Amino acid sequence: MDLYQVLGVRRAASTAEVRRAYQKLARMLHPDLNPGDPQAAERFRDVSSAFAVLSDPQRRAAYDRGESVAVPSDIPEVGFHGFDFSAEVRLGAAGFQEIFGNVLRRPVAAAETGATPGEDLQQSAQLAFEECFQATRRRLHLVRQDRCPDCDGAGEISLTPRACPSCQGSGQVRSLRGRMVFTRRCGDCEGTGAIGRRPCGRCAGEGRVMRSEWLEVQIPAGACDGSRVRIPGAGNAGRRGGPPGDLVLVVEVRPHPFYRREGEDLYCDVPLTMVEAALGAHVEVPTPDGPVTIEIPAGTQNGQRFRLRKRGLPRLDQKGRGDLYVEARVSVPAVSDDASRELLREFARRNPADPRRALNAGLPARPKVSS
Repeated sequence: MDLYQVLGVRRAASTAEVRRAYQKLARMLHPDLNPGDPQAAERFRDVSSAFAVLSDPQRRAAYDRGESVAVPSDIPEVGFHGFDFSAEVRLGAAGFQEIFGNVLRRPVAAAETGATPGEDLQQSAQLAFEECFQATRRRLHLVRQDRCPDCDGAGEISLTPRACPSCQGSGQVRSLRGRMVFTRRCGDCEGTGAIGRRPCGRCAGEGRVMRSEWLEVQIPAGACDGSRVRIPGAGNAGRRGGPPGDLVLVVEVRPHPFYRREGEDLYCDVPLTMVEAALGAHVEVPTPDGPVTIEIPAGTQNGQRFRLRKRGLPRLDQKGRGDLYVEARVSVPAVSDDASRELLREFARRNPADPRRALNAGLPARPKVSS
């Protein structure tokens, strides 16, 4: 039989998912809850056998490889042992939830006692605009949960095995509800009858302790404001041996007074005189790699852009650079003397133009007003 189909889980299911599926089926199929139903008893044995294999990492790995695995035929966790009508009751009374604790426990119980992944941590790092052009290193002070050195993250410390005091070494605890006597697996020793481990005193059984350290992180070239650099394994350690989380570094880039950034491209404004824009000129433009002289053609308009290839920021994928776009800003001087005014009027007479002609042509006709 396919053990995954028996439990109704996918082959990639986690141990927690396997346990939840088993608990759900055990609630429905346990023989003590279905007296006189041989089909339920048979299915319960199959479900218990599948769980015994798939919940054990070594058995499961061997089963997935197609190797022969010894499958237990009967693994009940709660046994019903009839009624006790004696006048003197020597057994401890137990509630329904306690008796069926191993079968009817909440699904989260397994996750609470097992290994869980550590949490991600987040810090911010400020960069100057100029630092974005090459890889930059930052030294961060990090306070995080680290693996406990006393128990090596397991949350428990090995001891010399001794008989479990709760079940006197039997691995089973007998309980009474009314006059019905039940047995259940001992929770303190997990049914083994012996205790060979105790919770770690330094980490209180969590497997991790608080630690302060310095960490050097490299921020790649081309990082922008809001970029997130993930450092795997540098977050909080997992509980009870679980995998660690990551450290996420959020980059904050201070703005530049001259350049504006859009992705890997840069934009800047270059002032031009009215004469330079009208007649054309060669203008020196500052770039991140040093000044570059560009040619301004005659008749350049305000806001016209000139593209300088590969003068922008490096791309995060390390495949080239962005571009630098230079925008012309025509500066109109204030005319303060009559001679300059007359020269401008003469220029207007020689070069008549109506830049608002298209604007006026698009307006609706004004209605005539009768006198």
